[in-house]
Amino acid sequence: MPEPPKVFIVEDDQLLASALSMLVETLGYCVNGMADSASAAVNGVLKLDPEIVIMDVNLEAGGSGLDAARAIRLQRDVPIIFYTAYGDQGFRDEAAALRHTQVVQKPASDDAISEALLIASASAGLGVFPPPGAPVGST
Repeated sequence: MPEPPKVFIVEDDQLLASALSMLVETLGYCVNGMADSASAAVNGVLKLDPEIVIMDVNLEAGGSGLDAARAIRLQRDVPIIFYTAYGDQGFRDEAAALRHTQVVQKPASDDAISEALLIASASAGLGVFPPPGAPVGST
């Protein structure tokens, strides 16, 4: 079975970050890092080289998720899932300009996160993950 894609999570709400991490792992992916600020996000993504990034936009701990995504995009073409309460058209246009991005509106269902991860996996050239028939979640 192929290695699960590595996902880096950027979220300043620790409770939400923990819940999102558990969901991502339950869906069969590997969380390889987390950050709560834009600078920590950029440093972590560049150091840990994940295949997918889930990015909050409004980071109270410092900076903007959109600014972090721009900085990451200068060096990596990793798919970015913006997980945000801010889904206006202006933001969506800015996110789309970065390529390989999606916007998932908070609060999102588990199915919406799962679908976004599937699309990001395909965008990253990882194919369908998890593979059909593969067990999902921790044992």
